[in-house]
Amino acid sequence: MFRTEKSDNDFSRIINAELVVVGGGIAGTLAAVAAAREGVKTVLIQDRPVLGGPSSSECSEGNGKMVLGAPNYCNRNAREAGLVEELRNFHTRRFIYGWRNHWSLSLRDFAEQEENLTLLMNCTVFDCHCENGVIKCVFARQSGSELEFTIYADNFIDASGDGALGFKAGAEFRMGREGKAEFNEPLAPNEPDTKTMGTSICFRADDVGHPIKFEAPAWAYKINSDDDLPYRMHSNPVSGYWWLEYGGEVNTISDNEDIYKVLRSVLFGMWDHVKNGGDHGAENYAISWVASVGGKRESRRFMGDYILKQSDLLEHPDFPDAVAYGGWPIDIHPPEGVFGKGHPGSTPPFIFPGLFPIPFRSLYSRNISNLMMAGRNISVTHVALGSTRLMATCGLLGQAAGTAAALLKKYHCTPRELYFNHIAELRQLLQKRDAAIPGYPVHLPDDLAHRAHISSDSSYTFIMEDVERFIPLQAIDTPTKKFDPCDVAPSDRRIGMKFLWDGKKLEKIRFKFNNPTDKEFTANLHICRDFSAKEEFAVAAQVIPTGENTVEFNFDIELVPGAYALIFDDIPEVQIGVASTHLPGFERKLDGCYLNYEHLACEFFPAQQPYPASRVVNDNGRSIDGVPSLWMADADHGTLTLQWDEPTEINEVSLVFDTNLDRFDLERIAPECVKSFVLKADGREIFRKGDNTQRFVRCVLDAPQKISQLNLEITSTNGDKYARVVAVRCF
Repeated sequence: MFRTEKSDNDFSRIINAELVVVGGGIAGTLAAVAAAREGVKTVLIQDRPVLGGPSSSECSEGNGKMVLGAPNYCNRNAREAGLVEELRNFHTRRFIYGWRNHWSLSLRDFAEQEENLTLLMNCTVFDCHCENGVIKCVFARQSGSELEFTIYADNFIDASGDGALGFKAGAEFRMGREGKAEFNEPLAPNEPDTKTMGTSICFRADDVGHPIKFEAPAWAYKINSDDDLPYRMHSNPVSGYWWLEYGGEVNTISDNEDIYKVLRSVLFGMWDHVKNGGDHGAENYAISWVASVGGKRESRRFMGDYILKQSDLLEHPDFPDAVAYGGWPIDIHPPEGVFGKGHPGSTPPFIFPGLFPIPFRSLYSRNISNLMMAGRNISVTHVALGSTRLMATCGLLGQAAGTAAALLKKYHCTPRELYFNHIAELRQLLQKRDAAIPGYPVHLPDDLAHRAHISSDSSYTFIMEDVERFIPLQAIDTPTKKFDPCDVAPSDRRIGMKFLWDGKKLEKIRFKFNNPTDKEFTANLHICRDFSAKEEFAVAAQVIPTGENTVEFNFDIELVPGAYALIFDDIPEVQIGVASTHLPGFERKLDGCYLNYEHLACEFFPAQQPYPASRVVNDNGRSIDGVPSLWMADADHGTLTLQWDEPTEINEVSLVFDTNLDRFDLERIAPECVKSFVLKADGREIFRKGDNTQRFVRCVLDAPQKISQLNLEITSTNGDKYARVVAVRCF
């Protein structure tokens, strides 16, 4: 039963719920929303006046831009989907319609629209009652109202970052760094200690349009020269500096207020240096906002049945209970923070783990039977936390834990029992909600689309898209390599592109070149398995005349369907055309740790259709072996048809559209996203949506219907010239 009762004391309340989530950061908010949507009566307790944790308007003021995760360096098609993507698009829509600097309010509205969710703001959990390793209730106090709550529930999620509930419940935890030997982690220190990553303070500065002076307060830390800030770039004062970090050598929980005091001193000392210690481009800038709370990276990590470690991030074991993923570099900040003399992040060069799975066993306590964790306090080593701590990754952990709560309710079991007996169902439910792990297919046995014959009225034929610009046929250093020591170029810097092939004999490929010299050059083009070039299938040579020309490279080779790489040998004098149309699977070779958003403008012979209708029925929703799951029409409209051999009872159709999981732009809705569509069953309209901005759309029918033919008619996109559908699922 879900109710709030008054006790004899007018300032006391008793709430009976099914799930309590402590902590209203990204992880906690999405955990609560996920559970509530699955019918779990949920209470979300947040000790601040706003939601968002480190991303909130108290701490970051970044409008969600700082909710980073797996895709924010070199991982393609890796942005977190599910509720993380839904929340981003929910806020983006508001942002472009005038809701500026309201990320925390978007989070609150996102949570409060769920009828099964009760939100308690400015409310601190100060104790709990446990019996035999089972949490029975929590006690919370709300500032302002002076209300005290006793909240009973069957299950609990600690998403508080510091682990406020888990600590009170007696859950086993670690705080500090493991030594190298314990988990054989090369990135760990030789001996264990109590040090952690520190806390950062954010600020914002505005250009006031004229020179403005700054007088430092007496308590500001003194910075004498740029030599006091090694590796800490500070020439762009607009949005603050992430490296304003301190606290890793003290206790990031008990010393929290002292840490903030030091950070405030360092911030204004740094600003004094920027304004008065030489020309840093800040003459017209004034600080307009300073975070009232610090952004904490590390404190308690609770121990689960599995502790994720460095080798797991790098080797990608096939966890049978994988429910989320990460992909940020193993970014372990030194505990000295701003007072250190080395790089303020992980020591360059970064270690990029790729996309690694996170098991459910790391999301529940090994000694408190009804406690799960979501966020930076999950069961990981200090080294692994360097990657799993990112907020978008924590959002996936939140959705996984919240969704698990629904199955705990369904089966009246513990999280450990869920792992042993129902983990396949949890993974399937996450897949149904578009919280898929790229490259880790999850089969949905109840997806009726697998039984249908799939067709479309058109499919995109690969053409030479318009050339946006020409780039040298030899890599050149970008501005990032001048200021970012982590942006390390690969040993092979040749220009190349990943491409898809549909199985025909490859006869030739046509490119556009610009040769500004008066000399002809011979270009060599290699077709390889991937950019390592260890497995080469063919090479072709062709003369590049002077001026702008279209040049064909002849191959006449058999290639089985799949993803391949083409690589040019260096010719620094010659330029090649690139296009910016988003075509998944056609991606220019990276030359460092930052994604580019272009592909080489080219044309294949014979012509191919890399995105057939059949791909919308899939077990992943992303890509498998580099081949994206996607149907693309040849226009901004088109029709998909699912035909069953006999009438099939359907009561829900789930649609996944393309929102370009490589590139996030707060200033606009993803143009690739389908804007308007109609669903028809045997010619009858059963669902219509006219202003869609979301990747995942559930079309739930009023009652089950017997359907022989389902038509998805795309009538417009949000600006792209090609209609796109990633998946169609029927239940």
